Amino acid sequence: MSLLRPLVLGLFVLSVLVATPAAKKSAPRLPDDPRDIPYEARLLFTKSKADFNGDGRSEGIVIVSALTGKDKPEEATEVIVAIVGPSVGEERGPLLWVRRVSAATGMPARGGEITAVDLDGDGGAELVLTFERSLREGAVDRWAEIYAIDELTRPRRIWEGAWRRDTRRDKTTPEGEREWFEREIDYGSTRKQAGRALILETRYGMLAGKILSPKKVVKERVDARLRSSR
Repeated sequence: MSLLRPLVLGLFVLSVLVATPAAKKSAPRLPDDPRDIPYEARLLFTKSKADFNGDGRSEGIVIVSALTGKDKPEEATEVIVAIVGPSVGEERGPLLWVRRVSAATGMPARGGEITAVDLDGDGGAELVLTFERSLREGAVDRWAEIYAIDELTRPRRIWEGAWRRDTRRDKTTPEGEREWFEREIDYGSTRKQAGRALILETRYGMLAGKILSPKKVVKERVDARLRSSR
């Protein structure tokens, strides 16, 4: 997989207002396998492939943004990501791993996005999952989880944290506390770490209510074992 062209599965950031009371009443309980989530409960549904264990065969990736049928706004939507095995004939591949973000974190989750990319050069892809947590109009609070894949059934989370935050137009945040930043992986520098660390780059456009021009750029090394024993 080309380092410069990671596989990105996008689910656009969606307003919680999409989950109207009528829609929530019609949304059934979400099944265990995200591939079985009924059409009427899906906000967005994306499938693709990536080679996670470096054996030359691609595993399937499923990411779903769905209505849960619950009334509380913070519980009204869920982001579900799964790794599935290859199909055999007409029989679909087994469900190897699934993460229900809101259920696992206790936080709102919507607008999920997955990037699958070989960060360390060992031939297998790592996973970068981002999702939106904010329910406030005018505020962005995007969170990220990064996984190394030692075993297809047990991805190992090596980092999590704020990925993008923007409260410039959030009326509930005091002006002196408003901030705006975006974080990303420095792919080239991370590759040079040979599986020993992540290099993250954060660009700050506002801190403590003050606009920064030019933006303040901060690089951070996160010691983490990306490579497995495979």
